[in-house]
Amino acid sequence: MELQDRVALVTGGGSGIGRAAAQRLAAHGMRVCVVDIDGDAAREVAEPLGGLALTCDVSDPDQVNVTFDRCATELGGVDVAFLNAGITIAWSGDIGALDLTDYRRSVGVNLDGVVYGVVAAVRTMRSRPGADRAILATASLAGILPWHPDPVYSLGKHGVVGLMRSVAPNLAAEGIAVHTICPGITETGVLGDRRPLVERIGVPVMEPEAIADAVMAAVAAPLADTGACWVVQHGKAPTPMRFADVDCPDARLNVPVRR
Repeated sequence: MELQDRVALVTGGGSGIGRAAAQRLAAHGMRVCVVDIDGDAAREVAEPLGGLALTCDVSDPDQVNVTFDRCATELGGVDVAFLNAGITIAWSGDIGALDLTDYRRSVGVNLDGVVYGVVAAVRTMRSRPGADRAILATASLAGILPWHPDPVYSLGKHGVVGLMRSVAPNLAAEGIAVHTICPGITETGVLGDRRPLVERIGVPVMEPEAIADAVMAAVAAPLADTGACWVVQHGKAPTPMRFADVDCPDARLNVPVRR
């Protein structure tokens, strides 16, 4: 995918993985729209890159639509949408003790925010047809493995993986590639102050720049590889996940939906 002078929109772009990805995309010649619920953080990232900073709560579909519209109006379109914003909630993992307000907050950002972002990205890309484009979303290893400490986080990330794999063949005919990024433990706001604890038990923590490598690999992948789920582990190159096929009669119904 040619990146020079094209437009990338990055949610959760004010810190961590989003910041690293925005900086990397800008280094490859893209004009970046840095989106974050913290407007000051978005501006701190966008201004040195000559980019556009926008404040948005991704759990609000109206704010997401306005954000994509503003990016397209001010920068000329959206060629790469990286839906990266995510949160965790503070609880023990005991499902019987789950606070439903916290549950809705977690799913609202981690899953609903991606759904709203995909919808807005596709509408924006369709309104301004162009060359090859891409929609990426950050999930997690918790989106392909059970994550016992926070099942609700795992729920949201599994949902992201399922959504992105499902819409990928539907959008391929329009030249829109779809990829999911599934990092292991990374130094982000989601990790909080737990890095010393994590490392003490022998789990290496990746820097956000390692996840930016996966973003660039996904953007550079041919359209034929759409639907890939890029696993990112410490010290290893980003690798597309190989999911097992389920050989069953139901698969006859599982065909791409054309617009």
